[in-house]
Parts: sequence; structure tokens; C-alpha cells
Amino acid sequence: MAPGDHLAYFWESERDFEDAVGFVAAGAGQRETCILLGFDEANARVEAGLKRARLDPTALRREGRLHFVSGKHSGDTLLEEVGDRVKAAVDRGEPFVRIFGNLGWGRPGWPNDRELLRLEARVTDSIRNLPTVVMCAYDVRGIAARNLLQGGLECHPLTFRRNVVRPNEHYVPAEPFLAALDRELA
Repeated sequence: MAPGDHLAYFWESERDFEDAVGFVAAGAGQRETCILLGFDEANARVEAGLKRARLDPTALRREGRLHFVSGKHSGDTLLEEVGDRVKAAVDRGEPFVRIFGNLGWGRPGWPNDRELLRLEARVTDSIRNLPTVVMCAYDVRGIAARNLLQGGLECHPLTFRRNVVRPNEHYVPAEPFLAALDRELA
């Protein structure tokens, strides 16, 4: 992966999720800033995984290298908060920021599906020129098919499955994706 990459990680077992936590643990172990954009239970699971990797989440947070961003009332607010955290890290001279997303599809306190689709569509352009990689985790066992198809496949230029990162032929750039989304709801 390279700075500016935005990829979808499709998982279906606890082992798969634990492997995804390795993305965060690797960054934390290299003194990178890590941002967990997720619902509380997912963030807690990542935090527990960091402990199993012999990393101290409390110390990482105290050092300003681990941040938690949870549900807000709009996708714009979430994107703005993550952007502020990335900017703060870059301003401190951090060489790289990893963002691990576990969006709260259908969860209380989270934006509705349409807002989350709009958020996913805008992430690629938002990070393109930043020292940032965003990996969005999709639990294929429980997410609605429409959100998996549109959010997971159509909003990510890269996919990660079975330890292989691949260019995503289903990716739709933000402008045409958002225009089609607006037409669907008109």
C-alpha cells in the first residue's frame, strides 16, 4: 500500500478480523499515528487486538498516536473529524497516518446508509495527496448486500482479501457515484 490508498477489507471470521488489526498494530509499532473510525464494539475489539500484539493502547493515546472516532450525526462531520486528526498528525511532523474504518451501518447514533455511502465515496479524493492509508473493514456476514456492493466495492479503488491487495474493477469515482446515488433517491 502507498500513501493515498483507500481499500476495502472483506472479512468473515474472527481470524480475518484479527488479521485486519495487524494493519493498525503494524503502524503503531512503527510509531505511526492510527485513527480508528468505528462503532464502539469494533474499536474495543481493535484495542484488545493491540494489547494481544503487546502494544499499549492507553500509552498510544496519551502520545497522540491512537485516536478513536465514533458515530456522529452526519457523514460530513465524521469526514471532518478524521481530516482534523490527520492534519494535526501531519502538522506534528508524523510521517504516516493509518485509518482503520469499521463504519456503523444501521447502528444507533451513526449516520444512515445514504450518509455513509456518501462518506465512503468522498474518502478517496480526500486522502489522495496525504501521507495516509485508509482500510475499511466490511464484515460480509452481516452487512446489507446493497451497502457491501456500493460502499465496499464501488467506493474503494483497491480491495484486500485473502492477503492480496488488488485493483478494484468495480470502483466508481466519487462524482459519478454520488450523481447515481442522488438519482436513485430522486
